[in-house]
Amino acid sequence: MKQWLQKTHGPLFELLRHFLLRFFDSDLITAPGQMTAALVGAFSIFIPCFPIILAPVRAKYMYISKLGNPSLYESALRADELWLMTLVMSATGLLTAIKWNSVFPGLRDYRSLASLPLRPAQLFMAKMLALLLVAMPVILILNLFPSVMFPSISGSPWSTASWGQRVAAQALAGIAGSYFLFFGLVAVQGMLLIVLRPRTFNSVTGYLQGFLVAAMLVFTVLSFSIQPSVASSVLQPSLAQWLPPAWFLGLQQTLLGNPDSQLRSLAHLSIAALLLALFSTFIAYMLSYHRYRRILLEVGPTSVGRRRFAVLGWLIPNPRQQAVVSFIMKTLTVSSQHRLILMGYTGFGLAVLLTGLLSLKQFVPPSRMLAAGFVYTHVVITIFVLVGFRHLFSIPLELRANWIFRITEEEGRREWLAAVDRFVLVAGMTAFLVIPFPIEFRVIGWRAVGESILLAAFGLLCYELVFYSWEKLPFTCSHLPGKFPMWIRALQVFGVLGLLAPVNAILLGCLYSRPRYTFVLALLLVSWAFVRTNRMNARGVLHLKYEESPEAPVLSLRLLQ
Repeated sequence: MKQWLQKTHGPLFELLRHFLLRFFDSDLITAPGQMTAALVGAFSIFIPCFPIILAPVRAKYMYISKLGNPSLYESALRADELWLMTLVMSATGLLTAIKWNSVFPGLRDYRSLASLPLRPAQLFMAKMLALLLVAMPVILILNLFPSVMFPSISGSPWSTASWGQRVAAQALAGIAGSYFLFFGLVAVQGMLLIVLRPRTFNSVTGYLQGFLVAAMLVFTVLSFSIQPSVASSVLQPSLAQWLPPAWFLGLQQTLLGNPDSQLRSLAHLSIAALLLALFSTFIAYMLSYHRYRRILLEVGPTSVGRRRFAVLGWLIPNPRQQAVVSFIMKTLTVSSQHRLILMGYTGFGLAVLLTGLLSLKQFVPPSRMLAAGFVYTHVVITIFVLVGFRHLFSIPLELRANWIFRITEEEGRREWLAAVDRFVLVAGMTAFLVIPFPIEFRVIGWRAVGESILLAAFGLLCYELVFYSWEKLPFTCSHLPGKFPMWIRALQVFGVLGLLAPVNAILLGCLYSRPRYTFVLALLLVSWAFVRTNRMNARGVLHLKYEESPEAPVLSLRLLQ
């Protein structure tokens, strides 16, 4: 088999091999094979999550089974089935949105294959086959664990179907729902390709991709908040007909033999939606391949707008700092890939924010709910925006162009790093403290002034901690996504999420106690001054990094050879 694969087997097979081997490559990744390491690490974190998540679910059903209440069991089961359907569909939509630019052949494909005697139809056919081959195992894996494990832990004497029937129904409905969302998003991009003009298409799809990533992250996180009361509201006829997870939940129940007429109508709607998504994707591919090639060649993804940021001359008189801030702003304006990363952090932060706001009423007295909501919002947004910007700045835009910064680093390093500070801090303070302040002042009165001062000190300290070891100029250093172990990143994320509640409680308590407010504010300011002084002293001997490499212990073990 290995010898057979080393030979050439015709244009379609070779194009398929080309697209499969480079499907996860990206212009944001500067070393071949690094994305594979990152994906393996992500799956190694993802797979053990289901047993951890389902452990409390098992305990819940064991408890419900002892109560002897069939209606309570039925409502809990329906809510969890809706949760799993929403989860797998949102995860599929998230992965599809992330690889939005890989749905059709890219500009790099056309440039590398332009000299070969290939027809556009061959390129599109091979790309579509590669897309299906990649999507199939991903969708199967996403649905495998919930389809097998959930029926195993949710059985009871009141179950009307066997374990095998429940597994089959859960798997078929989940896979159908995942394919609906997958083909639906592909069809949306194809239809936009047919309808919109070239420049409008690039602009609209770039922002739409970011919106989809944020929305799918929100739905993924919020799916864990689906309770029986939420499920009963969602499954009302007037609302269920607009919610795809409810359609495929109806399909699952119909496969199990549920005689409910409403669920049967939802099942019919799910089948019609899946067939429509498949047909639309096929039509979009057939009609758009000539137009897509023209769009790529006329308006490439690296085209740079000519908008000038004249206001910078007034806000930032230093020319070196003004150049760096302008460079950052233009990168965020023209690079859809960088906007995608920022929208991903925004979506995840929004999901965490909404989940936390929904649970605040269980821990906060009604008299403090409004203030608690404002404090929690500021804390969550501050942390996610700072971490998001740090990650965003580490992704290169056009790596070969960093030579201009290398040859002038000695005379401009301090001003460049100061410009990064000013950009993040000014933009952050304006967006998250100044703009919402009138609303907060109107709602909670003069307490909003104390809250803004306290949150400003908290934000300054968070910035110093997040950017303490920052030694790059934004968008100019190579990036190795598999360099840091994924399980450590996961622990860091869970650690930050675990700190949100106590930090919010401390800051909220300060607003209602002057001695506590004074002490915490002084502690934040002293800590900020100490960390900032150490960071500023390090800039005198700091040399900016332009190339990332694996850590020294990895190199010494020769694991990459």
